[in-house]
Amino acid sequence: EWGMMHHEGATGMAQPLRLASIEGSIHHRSGGTPMGQLRQTARQCAQQPEEFLSMEWKDLSFTVHGKPILRHVTGMLEPGRLTGVIGPSGSGKTTLLNVLSGRQNPHANHIELLGTISSFGRAVDPAVFRRNIAYVMQEDSLLPFETPRECLRFSAYLRLSTQVPNEQRLDFVERLLSTLQLHDCAGTIVGSALVKGLSGGERKRTSVGVELITNPKLFFLDEPVSGLDSYAAYSLIEVLKQLAAAGVPVLCTVHQPSSEIFAMFDDVIIFHAGEVVYHGPTQELAAYFQSLGYACPSNFNPADHVMFLLQQEMADRLRDIKYSWEQSPACQKLVKKVVTLQQHSDASTAPADADLLLQQMLRHAASDRPRFCRQLCVLTAREVRGTFRNTGILYARLGMSVFLSVLYSWLFAGSASNGDKLDSSSFNCVAAHFDTGACTAHFQAHFGTLVSLSILSMMGCAQPILLQFPAERSVFLREYAAHQYGVIPYFMSKTLVEMPIVFMSQLLSFLITYWIMGLHGEFLLLVAVAWLLGMASSSLALLVGCGVTSGQKALQLAPLTLVPQMLFSGLFLPVAKIPASLRWVQVLCPLKYAIDLMTIVEFSYIKDSIDSCERTASDVECRQSLPGDYLRQALIHNQSIEWDQWAVYLSLLGALLVGFRVVATTFLWRKGKYVF
Repeated sequence: EWGMMHHEGATGMAQPLRLASIEGSIHHRSGGTPMGQLRQTARQCAQQPEEFLSMEWKDLSFTVHGKPILRHVTGMLEPGRLTGVIGPSGSGKTTLLNVLSGRQNPHANHIELLGTISSFGRAVDPAVFRRNIAYVMQEDSLLPFETPRECLRFSAYLRLSTQVPNEQRLDFVERLLSTLQLHDCAGTIVGSALVKGLSGGERKRTSVGVELITNPKLFFLDEPVSGLDSYAAYSLIEVLKQLAAAGVPVLCTVHQPSSEIFAMFDDVIIFHAGEVVYHGPTQELAAYFQSLGYACPSNFNPADHVMFLLQQEMADRLRDIKYSWEQSPACQKLVKKVVTLQQHSDASTAPADADLLLQQMLRHAASDRPRFCRQLCVLTAREVRGTFRNTGILYARLGMSVFLSVLYSWLFAGSASNGDKLDSSSFNCVAAHFDTGACTAHFQAHFGTLVSLSILSMMGCAQPILLQFPAERSVFLREYAAHQYGVIPYFMSKTLVEMPIVFMSQLLSFLITYWIMGLHGEFLLLVAVAWLLGMASSSLALLVGCGVTSGQKALQLAPLTLVPQMLFSGLFLPVAKIPASLRWVQVLCPLKYAIDLMTIVEFSYIKDSIDSCERTASDVECRQSLPGDYLRQALIHNQSIEWDQWAVYLSLLGALLVGFRVVATTFLWRKGKYVF
């Protein structure tokens, strides 16, 4: 049974240690550290056996638009060791983490990725293997109105085995909060740039805790100490050191570590311009560079010494430093380790327990996502909590709906009065005082009222949703990449929370406008149509938000989703007069179908009046007695609205509501496959 670590035998050749030897060594090192005890608890909650993973990579090269970011990088991570990646900005540190963790899309345009990534010498697909890797990104991807306790509980509910009792799950969260020194701020919201909340160190430890829930097999962190004070940075690295001592290979990038932090690393990888200039034990770094003629001064941080050296030396000397590393015994030994592992994994006599362990872990990772209903319930609970905790946005949304409804009511007061009210502007629509021009003008005002209410419903629901996903994009990508939930329950949770808010908004709007404007269609039917339009509009806005990478791009595309709908609504130009080559666009406009349905509901009295008359009198007599009704019916038909097509309009509006969300789901699924 072959493991990752090697020792020198009597013959002087590298001999593989058995996995049992690795485990015994790590157990001896971890002792009774809090993190070691916590990992044992996490393993019990996750219902996993003791497992240690390694990772090796050989000749990794990563190129973007022909520019090399990584150049023939070879290295390895061993169980129980804390490894730091150090180098100047732009040297390829973060790219290495993204490639190894499967967060980088290798198939994107203008990207080329070469080399092999393996575990126990077995080649792995990073996109699949990433389920075993906990990744803490440089920017803390946490929802601003969640607390550390809620963040950890959310992760525990979705990532721990469903067979774990709820009491044990909650107890584990509390122990993790104490271990990470978050207990005193466990009830404080995370906050953001504009909302006061946790400090930088507390936010970073919360991000670490979210990933520790799963008993990770590998732990990656990108710039975990950036922006932290010296004590907060040291405390965080101390936690990572304990985690490594408990058996987890930890890899983190550090831009410029202090001497105290640097001394805590077991191994260090030094990068410059995408190439490795050192990869080995931390305590041997100063001696290695001294052998090259670059001795570190006394009482000087070796990391600072190397960083100054790499950024101050001339290009020819840097080439010599890189060449010296490639030819050094330490580099040759490292490459030999990786090659030996891969050769053993390919040989017919390759031992089975490492391969079996890797397969078991991948099978476990593939089946560890909770059931659909559990995902939906947990996500919906978080959406509800966030909605009512961020009351400012909710009140602003409802308040804007009330304000605009009052303004519209003031502007269109009495414009939709019935044709039989002689004191209204419809006086000229009755037979005794019929005037074609005046009656047509009254209908246009009445119809314009419906169009304006529809536009109000569309805009009021689309705009708040437009920026929702861009604001949560980093959180979704982190959680989806961690295999916490699927795209469908994520969308359904947002839909379930959005539905009552949209209904409340439309109900408030019609409670204000209905009687002041003089509308006389069925009240609840008008509200229902406006609600469907609001949901369809929010679906379209969500689609746009999911299709872009930033809120700024979403705002730039907003007119393309809203203006065409108004152009094809019939307000500015009757549908019959729209060029035939463009008329098909209205099929994709929910505003058009909502206006059609509202018109049918609002003017249903016209159809009832004409049908009643035609049952007892001739067509000529009806046209003489109801000239205004026949004129308005003709004007309605001129808008390509048919009375008996209401079911078609309703079905198309519902289909657009669902269709937009299905397309948005597809966009999100494609984006979620890779973070970068």
